[in-house]
This record gives sequence, C-alpha cells and structure tokens, in this order.
Amino acid sequence: MLFSFLIFVLSAALWGGLHMYKNYLNNNIAQLGKSIENQKASFEIPTVNEVTSFSEKISVAKKLLAGHKAFSNVLDFLQDFTMKDVGFNDLDYSSADSGEPMLVLSGSTKSYASLTTQIQALEKYNQVKQVSVSGLASDSKDGVKFNLKIILDPAIMAYTIK
Repeated sequence: MLFSFLIFVLSAALWGGLHMYKNYLNNNIAQLGKSIENQKASFEIPTVNEVTSFSEKISVAKKLLAGHKAFSNVLDFLQDFTMKDVGFNDLDYSSADSGEPMLVLSGSTKSYASLTTQIQALEKYNQVKQVSVSGLASDSKDGVKFNLKIILDPAIMAYTIK
C-alpha cells in the first residue's frame, strides 16, 4: 500500500510539474509573439515598399547591363594589340556567319615581317578566334597594303563595370 501511495504521489508531482512547464512554454510563446508584433509595427511600411521597389529596379538594371554590347571593348583591343609600325585606315564591324563579332580592317605597314608580327600578336590573344589576311599589295612608299579579317569571341563585347 505504501508503495502504491508513493507511485501515486510521484505521478501527481510529475503531472503537476509537466502542467506548470506547459504553462511556462505557453506564456513564453505569447511573449515572443508580442515581441514579433512590436518589431513588425516598428517597420515603416512605405520605407519597406520603397526599398523593395528599388531592389527590383537594380535587378532590372543588372539584367540590362548583362545583355549590353560594348563596342568600346573592341576599340580597346585594337589599341592594345596594334603594333607601332602598323596603321589601319578603314574599319568595318559586322557579324560573321556564326554570329560572332567580325572586324575587317584595311591598313598598311613597312614590311611583310611587321605584318607577320602583327598577325602573330593578334593570334596570341585569347579572344581572337581567327585572323586572315587578303589584298596584299605594295604601296608607293615601299610598304605593304593589306586587309585583315578578325573573328572575335563574343565575350569581348560583354559590358563590364570598371
């Protein structure tokens, strides 16, 4: 009988403790809910809407810039990879049959050796896919006239923010 009474008291104490713990957790949940509501109320809805709208505009601008083609990159490429004794007097920009950017340049240089050096410099650049020469002729100043066709990697046209 004593053993049964001890088990009953222990069970009642355990039930009481669990009931008090449940009330404690419910009160804690209610306080946290009020805290969240207070935090929500502290936000200014117009400001949140304005920030959201601005974020969407930035996203659209990034998409537009990612699709923008920058011809200035091609001009920078020509500036960086044209030898000093090579001069271009005509430039035609178009797309090759494969859709890649293509330059057709007419120019002159002092010798065939300098033209060969120029072609080799262009071919070493990783964004040049193909270089071909045509229209070789001597000019009146003992120089060489030529036409260059350069097919470029489309990545050269990508707009980058510097």
